[in-house]
Amino acid sequence: MRELIEHPAWPLGNILDLRPTARFRAGHWRGAVSLPLEESADWPGPDGLQGAYLDAALPSIFLPSRHQPLVVVASAPATARAVCELLARRGRSGLLPLASAAGAEADLPASLSARGASSGHLWQPPPFLRRHLQLLPPPPLGGVLDLACGSGRAAVWLARRGYRVTAVDWQAEALALGERLADNSAVQCHFLRADLRDLARLPAGRWAIVLVLRYLQRDLFARLGDLLLPGGVALIRTFRHVDGYRGSPRPRFRLGRAELPCYFPPDRFTSLVHEENFTADGRPAAGIIVRRRIP
Repeated sequence: MRELIEHPAWPLGNILDLRPTARFRAGHWRGAVSLPLEESADWPGPDGLQGAYLDAALPSIFLPSRHQPLVVVASAPATARAVCELLARRGRSGLLPLASAAGAEADLPASLSARGASSGHLWQPPPFLRRHLQLLPPPPLGGVLDLACGSGRAAVWLARRGYRVTAVDWQAEALALGERLADNSAVQCHFLRADLRDLARLPAGRWAIVLVLRYLQRDLFARLGDLLLPGGVALIRTFRHVDGYRGSPRPRFRLGRAELPCYFPPDRFTSLVHEENFTADGRPAAGIIVRRRIP
């Protein structure tokens, strides 16, 4: 017990419980999230078909950001270790494997244990979106268009809050993960495959909110005003260039200094937020939130 409560994942609630649903309901660490995994008591490690199974069963979309610590709870010690080895290969650190028998947590103090179904999730939306949720129009004003949605964290997070979301990306694999995340979260999103470089493929209509996260396409930014309803909000955050920085993405996919406001002239937009800083993993980034003026 001490090993868990002294681990940095504990105060964050980053506890992944892989045990069967019935065992989880019988007793689990408070705050743990259930993602049942088919276990084998003598798994040798995350290799071969087993590794492929783990990759499919535990996509990163369901987990916290890689820089955050994580506790992995399984029925068998070999399972917990194998999953931690797999996650370490993905670049994750701060992992703690734990084994737990059925209902063992029932003997813990009430403040540390719980019973019943899992109610939370380990993944989080993009921090820029989460910080500025209060600046977005309420769901009744209209739909959300999430461009270059990737695996759908932002789209599903907003759908959980009552928004009607259409999410667009060109990668079929990412869209499939987004659909899986939405299904796991018991919400509906409309995932649409399209190449955004062809602006004619943009969904028709006007939107209360348009999101573009971790994606840079300058001619698309210049068109966002045409996609917004009067009073609608565009939220953009992506990578920027800093002299001497050599990490990803390549320089041509980075914003220049103070570039974002250039796409949103003040006669058409009210600027609500503009910041240039760094992501949690140290990459230079910039973000902007603007509201289309009402004529």
